[in-house]
Amino acid sequence: MIALADVISRFAPDYRTRYGHTLSRERTQALRAMQHCRSRMAPHLQASCPECAEQRLIPHSCGHRLCPHCQHHESERWLERQRRLQVPAEYFLLTFTVPGELRPLAVRHARGVYAALFSA
Repeated sequence: MIALADVISRFAPDYRTRYGHTLSRERTQALRAMQHCRSRMAPHLQASCPECAEQRLIPHSCGHRLCPHCQHHESERWLERQRRLQVPAEYFLLTFTVPGELRPLAVRHARGVYAALFSA
C-alpha cells in the first residue's frame, strides 16, 4: 500500500504550483506535516529493547488531526463509540441536492434554509 506521505511528495510540487495561491496557512502546514509523517525527514525516537539491547531509530508521526495515518486509531475508537449508540434498527441515508440557484443562499443562511427544507 502506498503511503500518503509518498503521494504528497510526488504530487505536492505540481499541486502547489497550480493551487498554491488558494492554499490557506493551515492547509500548507497540514501538507507539510503529512509529507514528513513517519518518513526519513521526520524527527526520530531511539528505541531500545531491554532484552536483546537492539537499538532502532523510529520516525515520529506528524500527529496532525487530518492525517489518516496518525488518526486511524482515534477514528476507529470514535466509530466504535458511535456503533454502541445505535439502536437496533435499519438505517437509511437520504441525500438531496440543493438547486444551484439556492446554494449561495444556503451557504449564507444554512440554518434557516435547511430547517425550511427539512420541515417541507
